[in-house]
Amino acid sequence: MSYRRAVVPTMNNQNPEVTREGITERLVCKADDPATVEEIVHAGFNADSHSGGLAFVSDRRLSIFAYGGSLDYSVDPGNRDDRVAAIEGFWRRQQYKNRPLALADVSDYHRAAIAALEADAAGIDELPAQDRYGVTDIALGNYVYVLLRRRAAEPTADSALRALAADDSLLNLGENDRPPYPCHPCPVCGRLAIGRVWQYLSVCEDCYDKSICENGRPVAGYNESWLGTGFKAVHLDDRSTCEQTTREGRVWIDGIECAIGEAKFGGVYIGVEDTPASSPYGE
Repeated sequence: MSYRRAVVPTMNNQNPEVTREGITERLVCKADDPATVEEIVHAGFNADSHSGGLAFVSDRRLSIFAYGGSLDYSVDPGNRDDRVAAIEGFWRRQQYKNRPLALADVSDYHRAAIAALEADAAGIDELPAQDRYGVTDIALGNYVYVLLRRRAAEPTADSALRALAADDSLLNLGENDRPPYPCHPCPVCGRLAIGRVWQYLSVCEDCYDKSICENGRPVAGYNESWLGTGFKAVHLDDRSTCEQTTREGRVWIDGIECAIGEAKFGGVYIGVEDTPASSPYGE
């Protein structure tokens, strides 16, 4: 919960537009053997602008890209029938994630978190009582709120509901659950954040996207392998490798030095060293 599953970032840190030409170019550039890059055509999946996408094989790997930005990598099964089965499995999962949800379909905790998201509140405890009706555990409500801030593309109810539909683990959180990670003030700006990697308290989502290198250039980190391992940093202005950030694992956010690197189970964390006196982790 304290990092982002990171691939090579684009200029705005979002997935690039999924087009046949764009993906082909990317895969050819990254492939050990560019001659292995081949599109696996699936007419229904390709034509579904809502939940569909494109699929390719390269270097004995099957890569499936959804038009909405999701992607899946797996070992190429090597034959047409098994490739189509993998594509159709991914397609069904995308259709499920893109199903419509209404406010009536989610819990009191989700509705309170959505209200806080739309109000840009510091936490759900700031909401009027009627907007957090049914919420008895503020810590759980704030945990849901931070995750929605992280996953919703926009601070709107529609965007939050789409994020909930795409994540059953978040959608199924209820009053009898306890947040697996405590919230803490972001060590840079003070807004709510979640998680610690190694000895570093994670920064919040807003601060995560504001990191610069020692030369003042915006940077972002990503995992070097499709398994989510390794770490490299790039300058966002020209896509060049940032040797300093990659080597030293240091960035700055609003003048505060932060650590950046590969998280424990893949992804990239950015955080500030925790101190026992103020740690929300009781250490």
